[in-house]
Amino acid sequence: MKTTALSFLLALSIISCKKKTIDNDTNENNLAAMVNYVDAITNEVVFESHYKMIVFALKKGQNLKPHSAPIDAPLLMLEGSATIIIGSEKTRLSAGDIITLPKEIDHGVNSLTDCKFLLLK
Repeated sequence: MKTTALSFLLALSIISCKKKTIDNDTNENNLAAMVNYVDAITNEVVFESHYKMIVFALKKGQNLKPHSAPIDAPLLMLEGSATIIIGSEKTRLSAGDIITLPKEIDHGVNSLTDCKFLLLK
């Protein structure tokens, strides 16, 4: 009986430890969790090789001014929503939406809510 009780407690301890590890791993690998909302636009390079993955955080009302880039750049909205301006065209994106910012055409981001997005360039 004593051995059974000890085995049961050991099994519970192992299961409890594994759950904590899984939860922690999930947070460490969550792109949106890699940047925080602050008074200024923030970004974090999360991967860099022959291309970069950059996660941005914008509070409601913050805007990335129109600019151009020498390459096409996919943008994936992770949280919230924003209006993406490409040239004179405006497109509203919400979490889960993706758009490609074409090279050499001015593009900008106007946040409609607090939002986070991933940019590949």
